[in-house]
Amino acid sequence: MRSLLTTLLLLLWAGSVAAAPVKTEYSTADLLSNQQQIKAGDTFYLGLELELREHWHSYWINPGDAGLATAIQWDLPPGLTAGDIEWPTPKAIPLGVLVNYGYEGKTLYPVPFTAGPDFIANGPVQIKAFATWLVCEDICVPDQANLSLRLNTGAGENKTDAARIAAAVQALPKPVSAQQLQAGFSSDAKSIQFHFAGPLLQGLKLKSKQLRFFPTDSGAVKHSAPQTASFGENGFTLWTKPGFRAKRGQVDVFDGVLVIGKGKSAKAWSVSAKSGLVPAGSGATTEPSAIPAQKSVSGGLLTALLFAFLGGVLLNLMPCVFPVLSMKVMSFVSAAHAEAAKIRRHGILFLIGVLLSFLFLGGLLLALKAGGQQVGWGFQLQSPIFVAAVAILFFVLGLNLLGVFQIGGRLMGVGSSLTEEKGNGNAGAFFTGVLAVVVASPCTAPAMGWALGYTLTQSAPVSLLVFAALGLGFAAPFTLLSLRPGLLKFLPKPGAWMERFHQLMAFPMFGAAIWLVWVLGGLSGSNAITAMLIAFLLIGFAFWAAKGKWLGKSTAVIAGVLALFTLWNGLSSPDVSKLQPEPWSVERVAELRAEGKVVFVDFTADWCVTCQFNKKTSLSTKRVAQAFAKEGAAFLVADWTKRDDAIAAELARHGRAGVPLYLVYKPGQSEPDILPQILTPKMVEQAITSTSDYF
Repeated sequence: MRSLLTTLLLLLWAGSVAAAPVKTEYSTADLLSNQQQIKAGDTFYLGLELELREHWHSYWINPGDAGLATAIQWDLPPGLTAGDIEWPTPKAIPLGVLVNYGYEGKTLYPVPFTAGPDFIANGPVQIKAFATWLVCEDICVPDQANLSLRLNTGAGENKTDAARIAAAVQALPKPVSAQQLQAGFSSDAKSIQFHFAGPLLQGLKLKSKQLRFFPTDSGAVKHSAPQTASFGENGFTLWTKPGFRAKRGQVDVFDGVLVIGKGKSAKAWSVSAKSGLVPAGSGATTEPSAIPAQKSVSGGLLTALLFAFLGGVLLNLMPCVFPVLSMKVMSFVSAAHAEAAKIRRHGILFLIGVLLSFLFLGGLLLALKAGGQQVGWGFQLQSPIFVAAVAILFFVLGLNLLGVFQIGGRLMGVGSSLTEEKGNGNAGAFFTGVLAVVVASPCTAPAMGWALGYTLTQSAPVSLLVFAALGLGFAAPFTLLSLRPGLLKFLPKPGAWMERFHQLMAFPMFGAAIWLVWVLGGLSGSNAITAMLIAFLLIGFAFWAAKGKWLGKSTAVIAGVLALFTLWNGLSSPDVSKLQPEPWSVERVAELRAEGKVVFVDFTADWCVTCQFNKKTSLSTKRVAQAFAKEGAAFLVADWTKRDDAIAAELARHGRAGVPLYLVYKPGQSEPDILPQILTPKMVEQAITSTSDYF
């Protein structure tokens, strides 16, 4: 009897060598070992095996646009040391406009172990692991398992587990030497290029659609951007869009996995791409999609200067510039009696004002780009304050051209300043050039785009030279008239027609102002548009009041101050084109429902790819924001990026194990409506409308 009991206990003890798999609703986790007997000095592998539901996926060390990498916490006996997870080759998993890196189906994560000299193997050894992973399909669920394994129990080797781990290790991305494969990268604000060349690539069939570099750094690339290849004699270059870390230019090495091919025949290598290294024969000369554009700029600096000068000349004909500069031509006509030397001096000062202004804009643009910002010509129009200021300037100039008021010679033109008896008008001539560049800044003329595009790839001195050529072209017609006053005889003689021409030119100015109000609306929302229109009304009233005796200048000043206050309030008020969220809590939901409001609750997380997809395609749209504003609905966010017991309990109360979850509480309903996991703007709009029943 005792012998039978002993045998039974030994069998039970031996049976406990293999850990029992842990099953959850969406996955199964198991812990494997490639050897059952270990002693001091041994190196061996354990493996975490995850089997997911069909169409569900887990994540690589770099999850891509959203997600959370699998992690393991070990509880080990003295003398045993666990290494890092040796990550299997990932695959790109797209979801709408987002891309994740991860795994589907069954995946085994090998982990190397070392038994140090202090490891004592005089009995069974228990190894415990706490594994956490994220599984996603339409929803994302944080999963976990407590796993354990007993070694040194006297049981025979488990050849099946050893073979599975061996196969997983064999399939890992292979390390390569610099002699086999050289890898480097170069980047700017718009693109990052990964260069690969070496004997390892010889004889391989390289196709652009079967090449991908998976960086371990989540900030290396824009994950959803395609990777296109250009080929050289010894390798290829992958072109894609840079991530936030690459844009800063502060990374010396990007580690990652280079995958060539598809499916089971794919080859994968662990590589380290070094900054600035461009291996010979890697095909790094030009991006495939940019070949036609590159051919068009082959003329170099002289061609760029010519196009910049021509673009500057044509800029005078743009709607936002022509009215102001045409007034200056008319001022030349009126000033024909002035002495030639004075006309020339003012023309040169106008030229200097234009040149310095263009160089200032060019220098500012280059400085911002050097700081990692993606800017181009007209970048100042991304500032709501600047857009509002220029819109007011155009509106005021339009009022002046209609004769509502007179600004005076120093602001409106070189020619008018020459007619002044007092002062020499030098400052007026210079600042007229500055004003001309300010009103020209929203416009782009033909040939300008090519020349400015050339500056993106050049050094700062060359870029500023192109901006100077642009300024020379812009100032050329009026500087030429000032240096050759005799040309004025070809212009019509002064007369009553000039007054009508002044008034006609007011309407392009008003048109430019209207366009800028539209731009402002895109930047700051409908509140800013309303504030801008009220400011126009008050400014117009102020200039009209200043001319009359009945109201006087004090009324004009008050109206002007009110205009500025209205505009400032409009620019600083919340943008209804974007939702204004507040943190979720059970208490806050109850308060808002007691007030009779519609309440939309977004249960989300940064690692939830479906959440980020819905945020980008639906919850961040102007249409949805305007629907919330119209309905007066509240938008609450329950952020589950970090574990939160209150959020977990609320998810469970509604029968959910993960995010996203979208709840809509309507007045008169005891329970909320639950929206689908994939949203559309129309769906959200209908759901929050209290008078409609979405379901």
